[in-house]
Amino acid sequence: MLNYPQSDVAVEQAFKKWLQSGEPTGELTRTIELERSWDETPGTLTPRYEFAYLDEKPQLSAFLDDVEVPLDEPVRLEPIYIPKPWGREIWYSGIEARGESRVTGSNGSLPLSHYLALAPIRLCQGETLVLLKVLDPKPEPVLGELYLEVHEEKREVYVVTHVDRGAWPDGEGRIRFGVNQTLRREYANDDDFRSAYLSVVQNYQQIRSAIDSGKRIDEEEERQARAAMEKFTELKPLNVGDVVTVPTWLPHSLQHGVRVVEFQTPVYERHIISFPQKVLTQEHWDCEIAIARMTLDVPPDADFDELCPGVERITCFEDFNVCRATLAPHAVFDLPQHIPYALCIALGSGIQIGALSLGSEEACFVPHSALQSPIRNLSEQTQICLVAAPKL
Repeated sequence: MLNYPQSDVAVEQAFKKWLQSGEPTGELTRTIELERSWDETPGTLTPRYEFAYLDEKPQLSAFLDDVEVPLDEPVRLEPIYIPKPWGREIWYSGIEARGESRVTGSNGSLPLSHYLALAPIRLCQGETLVLLKVLDPKPEPVLGELYLEVHEEKREVYVVTHVDRGAWPDGEGRIRFGVNQTLRREYANDDDFRSAYLSVVQNYQQIRSAIDSGKRIDEEEERQARAAMEKFTELKPLNVGDVVTVPTWLPHSLQHGVRVVEFQTPVYERHIISFPQKVLTQEHWDCEIAIARMTLDVPPDADFDELCPGVERITCFEDFNVCRATLAPHAVFDLPQHIPYALCIALGSGIQIGALSLGSEEACFVPHSALQSPIRNLSEQTQICLVAAPKL
């Protein structure tokens, strides 16, 4: 997490004074103390701000570590690749101890936190950025399955972009999603269902711990114990283009060979129910608390709202929303002006936001000061761009 410094006041005052002066250019140098929750030592940034006219419009740019970045235009996000036991995550807007995404400038790049610290009100109205990433599991069964987990406060939405045909020959992948309602009805009450589920999970956990400690376990014993555990949950089919909204406390585990774009609340918290591999991120499973509090009812189907032709809101959370713009050739989508910022990722080639062109799975950050930049499809084919923001 990032504590935004109060750097806007001096910048905005200098910018306003320059506009009134009639001078062709102006500049300001500032010292910013940047605090990040995982770093006990505050960082010191000394950016130089430059004011100039571009196409008769006043423009504000910043220079930091010899890198120039515009503060009134969309900027490309450089992803960071995070290895996982099940595959990898690709972060476009991650800011934390495990890694940090970057922003592309005209002659280099900056850490995302440094860029946001330059003028947090102008850029994002002081709001925390939604976490945009891609989940890219391995195509092998078991090895490519994500943790089966629940979240207390983190909300997630997946958009399926690829299903590995080697893993799923018919093109229909899977996500483990919620509990098996048929099996649930076989128990006298939900407490008995939870108790039985916890028992088989703890049995598998003992087997998994033995394997992790180097003991030789019969493969068939492991397989049967895993199957006994997995029958308590439901496998939901997934096709390219499907949207999966993950509410709090719902058990879920994306399966092997299914690649998705994910938008999520930018917090790191989970309760792991089970995992068919060694857990590397913590020393234990959280099956007792997770099973005791997990949601048992069937989650509602996605309910999309059409905002305008070709644009639908696919997720509506308390802290952020996500829209999918399906743009016909040469179509344009104007971003709402009331949102604090926009995170955009193209799912094909030909998307342009302002003067910035995006290829497939390339992403950008649109500052509040640049929301007038339209999203255009410059290609001859229909293209999709996903957009996330608070209050969208």
